[in-house]
Amino acid sequence: MKPEHVYIGRNEIVALVVGLITGTLYSWLNLPIPAPNVLGGIFAIIFTYIGYLIVQVFRKAVVFGHPKE
Repeated sequence: MKPEHVYIGRNEIVALVVGLITGTLYSWLNLPIPAPNVLGGIFAIIFTYIGYLIVQVFRKAVVFGHPKE
């Protein structure tokens, strides 16, 4: 089984830009955001992913950095 690579690439940059635009638009239109609106909820999502990565690193199923082609 080949390990999965974790790195900041084009998809992550696009997701960041789309998220910023979406958050700005929802705020501008006074709509509830489609995400947890409290810092604790956002931390729960982030740290759930970090916990997943930690376990996968111990299992050697994920490596950090751009894959070598």
